Amino acid sequence: MDNKPNVLGKGLSAIFTERNVDIDSIENPERQQSLRIAIERIRTNPNQPREAFDQEKLEELASSIREKGVIQPVTVRKDQNGYMLISGERRLRAARIAGLSEIPAYIYDQPSSMSDEGLLELALIENIQREDLNPMELSDSYKRLSDEYKLTQEQIAAKVSKQRSTVANFLRLQNLPIEVKLSLRQNEITEAHARLLLSIDTEEDQITLWKRILTENLTVKSLEHLTKGSAKKSRAKRVKLGEIYDPHLQKIEDQLRNFFGTKVTISRKSKHSGEIKIDYFSNDDLERIVDKCS
Repeated sequence: MDNKPNVLGKGLSAIFTERNVDIDSIENPERQQSLRIAIERIRTNPNQPREAFDQEKLEELASSIREKGVIQPVTVRKDQNGYMLISGERRLRAARIAGLSEIPAYIYDQPSSMSDEGLLELALIENIQREDLNPMELSDSYKRLSDEYKLTQEQIAAKVSKQRSTVANFLRLQNLPIEVKLSLRQNEITEAHARLLLSIDTEEDQITLWKRILTENLTVKSLEHLTKGSAKKSRAKRVKLGEIYDPHLQKIEDQLRNFFGTKVTISRKSKHSGEIKIDYFSNDDLERIVDKCS
């Protein structure tokens, strides 16, 4: 881990200070003149962690912009194709919706000591700190810092002013099945739901229980109760959630119990196989069950 002082995570100013970047043009924009730039010349930041923008809120912002204009300029830097957005993507999107052809912007002059990659990394960190991101978007952002910029969890935690365990927990969300990650990204389930699903052994069982969350509107408390029982058993012996949580099998088990008038247990051995156990308590009881089968 770096031996540099931990000045990171205290805002964009501290982040750029570590890189010896003059922050005045971003944090003190009143010290420079804003320009009006054609919106079509601005490309969005590829390191913007937010993938989904609330359309209703964008429409509200667009309505405000139509009435009052863009009060806070966006920040951009020049590149070969025009300008790259550093901050203010919501304002840029809303300005497009409002029908504006130009938007006020502060132009950040990148010092020669700052590489494109370095500035993109800082832009990603800045967005993580300032945006109210979805848990999956945060997880993806931390993963990019780890994979693309080779930062350790400790370094990421320092840069965003979080505990290392917090970063690690968000990174664990990457282990969820694709369907569950998409569901979390779309706010169909909560972060608490997702973390409980991570306590389940297999992807198949995670998906089975995730479907139950959606179809039965399981609360976090209900899910916690269900997974707690499974977790205790799995420490001693692997327990497949399909045996416990498959409502279709439970329904069949109840029907067989009513039909035979005795205890019936269905146990799943794999996705497509299992066994049905029918208890009897006397020879007469056995003959009665056999007659039921004939």
